[in-house]
Amino acid sequence: MALSEQQKDILRHPVRWFKSHGPEEIPRKELLGILLATVGQSSMFGMAGANWFFHFCTNVLMLDPRIVGVMTGVFPLYDAVVDPVVGVAIDSHQFRDGRKLVPWIRSLAPFAAVTALLLFVSWGFQSVALKALYCIAVYLVWDTLNSFLTTSLSGVTAAISPHSMQRARAVQWQDIGLTIGSFFPELLLPMLSVNQETGKAAFGMSQRQVYLLFGFIMCFAGGLLYLSATGVTERVRNISSGAEKNPFKKFAVLRHNHILLLFVLFDLLRNAAPFISEGFVYQQVSYPWFGGTIKAGTLVTVLVIFAGLPGTGLKFAATKVIEKVGSMKRVLVIAVVTDIACRVAGWAIGIGTIPRLILVFVIEAVNNIPWGVFGIAQKALIADSVDYVEWKTGERTEGVTMSARNLTVKLASAARRFMMGQTLGWLRYDAELVSAGVPQGPIFQKWSWAAYKLGVAGGGLLCLIPLLLLKYPDALKRQVESDLAERRAINIISSKEAPS
Repeated sequence: MALSEQQKDILRHPVRWFKSHGPEEIPRKELLGILLATVGQSSMFGMAGANWFFHFCTNVLMLDPRIVGVMTGVFPLYDAVVDPVVGVAIDSHQFRDGRKLVPWIRSLAPFAAVTALLLFVSWGFQSVALKALYCIAVYLVWDTLNSFLTTSLSGVTAAISPHSMQRARAVQWQDIGLTIGSFFPELLLPMLSVNQETGKAAFGMSQRQVYLLFGFIMCFAGGLLYLSATGVTERVRNISSGAEKNPFKKFAVLRHNHILLLFVLFDLLRNAAPFISEGFVYQQVSYPWFGGTIKAGTLVTVLVIFAGLPGTGLKFAATKVIEKVGSMKRVLVIAVVTDIACRVAGWAIGIGTIPRLILVFVIEAVNNIPWGVFGIAQKALIADSVDYVEWKTGERTEGVTMSARNLTVKLASAARRFMMGQTLGWLRYDAELVSAGVPQGPIFQKWSWAAYKLGVAGGGLLCLIPLLLLKYPDALKRQVESDLAERRAINIISSKEAPS
């Protein structure tokens, strides 16, 4: 395929292309800063806030999975208090340079990096209560810092431009960063496989040492990558002269944000089903391999990368795909329906042989094509909802909107971890057998694959309901942007005419 003149110019002068941008476009160096910061966010959360922390507690600290499920399942009670406070604090405070989002990232990222690393340090405590208390205390400190960081970084995509398509570009780069960052924690899976003869994981390390190594890479280094976003410009400020003075009433403004509320329901319904993560499934399966055996987890690490390529590649053209499909809502519905179908097909095929495992991941690659655009469409709509609420109420609510979104993600993640703990209990999972390199019992062997594939598929059927209720047509979006542009112009004129 012949290159266009624009593409040839980019190849001849890549530095000039990187620095150049139109009068209303976001500078590419700011988009790169968002991408790198989001890589760090995704890597750190992929370790500390997702299933690997659960896995560390059960397989390294040897805590009962039901205890871990309850322990991590109650964290949202803390988040339910802290996240609204974080959102209100961000919306109520303006720094000396006029920004209200980026300075939080600059101040708190190093501390979050250290506390995330401490989550994966095993101090050799013998008491179950002491182990649990340490995990809870460190997690809550990290969770508080991470709430400020994720809320601020997400809010930047709403404040970076007054134009919805430019915000969508920022969300696009952010989502690419999330995808890149999510790959790195997956490298843990083959590293944790225990050799039955030596009792060691990869390179002669114990699982405890592997987690500490990845804690440095994913958590500490990932946390410092947040600092890449400190050069982003916040181009949209609150223009209302009658803004709400009571800080906690700011959160009540979200009742006008039907877009966000429907996504809250979507995430909770999707995760309210029996579930276990891939780490518990693939470590139990081995295949004949050139006279020996190979763990499914080792093959999966490679297959995950290839399965993710179609969806990842489509992210670079996400805004054009959304325009072709016709609406962001249609993209969301197509992605969920495809996900349900692919999960059911993967369950029916199974992973009894290597060809079947490969076929499952071919289907997963097909699934990732629409799902690769899903996240961008969802986040772009949430960023647009900040404009919608400002249009309705006069309040600009990046802080409380994104903190509510982050709280929803945590609630959904906690619901999934709680369900995973209960599901592992039902399946009679035994971490001692993993340490000994011995397979799990017959109940786990029979039902674990169904729990992994069909649980999320069942949740997907439920979460179609809020998607079908979602309404934010392009005509209304154009009216919102036009009215806000007019209000800002009037506000600028009024501020210039006001006596000093």
